[in-house]
This record gives sequence, C-alpha cells and structure tokens, in this order.
Amino acid sequence: MIDIAEKKRAAAAPTGRTRTGRPRDEAARAAILKAADTILEEKGIGGFTIEAVAARAGVAKTTIYRWWPSKGALAMAGFLAETAPKISYPNSGSALADLISQLRRVAAVYGGKTGRVLTAILAEGQRDPNTMAAFIEGYARPRREEAKAILCAGVERGELRAEIDLEVTLDALYGPIYYRLLVPLAPLDPEWAETMATHVFFGLLTSKPTSQH
Repeated sequence: MIDIAEKKRAAAAPTGRTRTGRPRDEAARAAILKAADTILEEKGIGGFTIEAVAARAGVAKTTIYRWWPSKGALAMAGFLAETAPKISYPNSGSALADLISQLRRVAAVYGGKTGRVLTAILAEGQRDPNTMAAFIEGYARPRREEAKAILCAGVERGELRAEIDLEVTLDALYGPIYYRLLVPLAPLDPEWAETMATHVFFGLLTSKPTSQH
C-alpha cells in the first residue's frame, strides 16, 4: 500500500519540464528578439546573421530556427517586438484624435533610425517571402484591424460618416507614411502626419471642424 501511495504522489507531482519549460522558452524567445533588434540597430540588415543573434542571446541556432524560418523573418520579429509598443493606438473615445495621435507616433518613430531599419527589412522582404509574411501577419494586418475597429467605433458614435470605405480610408491615412519612408523626397515628421491625416478626415467627418490644426 505504501508503494502504491508513493507512486500516486509521484505521478501527481509536476515534473521539472512542466514547471520550467514554458518560462525557459519565453525567456529564450525574449532574449533572441532583444538580440535581433540590437544587432539590427548596430549593423543593419547587411550585418545581421542567425549566428550573431544566437551568440548574443546565448542560444543555439536550432532554437532560433524552431520559431523563425529565415534571417529576414527573425529580423522583422525583433524589429516589431521593440517597435510595436512605441506606436500603439490610444483610446480617447475619438476616432479622429486616436488615429491622428497614432500617426504622429508612427512618423516620429519611423522618421529616424528605426525607419531606416524598417526600409532595409522591407527590401529584404522583396527577396525573402518569409520576411514579408512576418511583416504582414505580425504587424501590418493586426494593426490594420485595430485601426478599422477605431473607425467603426467612430461611425457608431456618429463621429464619422456611415458610408466610408474602411480599406480606402486606411490606405489614404497610412500609404503616405510608407511613401515618405521609401521615397524620402521630404521629411517624415509628426506635424506633417497630422496635417495629412486632418486632410483625409475632413472628408469623413459628419460635421466639419470650424478650424484645423
């Protein structure tokens, strides 16, 4: 009876893998993403390698390949992990204020070194489909859905016209950001972003503002 009871207790006790496997994976993933972003900022996409990230993060290359299939996909993941929190959407209760605020953040962040890193990664995406897929699925599509939700809330509140085309509106708001990022004919700065967004929103509001910023 004692042996049976001891076996039951042993079977019920959590194993070391159950307790530590997930935290270790999460810690390794975080270290990899941090190392990836740091190397991108230091050396650019040209000096970015799986080997360098593995050495900086203190992990094996096989650990990296478990989550990311290519150098470009890892570079994009590292970039997004560091950048996404800086350009999150606010929630003030106004679609106009929230999107203009976020666009100003995007312009401020992408107007410097971060924008140059993103440009290089997007160029890599033209060669490596995994890189572009990581950008679309990990960044562009989720944030587009967030922006759509803000626009829909604005329609429900009566702030925006009900018949607006969400896809066209988002292209009109964010397309110029990427145009200035990739074709730097003029600076990408927050004041320009607000002016651009205000022009777009002028045709979307149910009542026109008496003055514009």
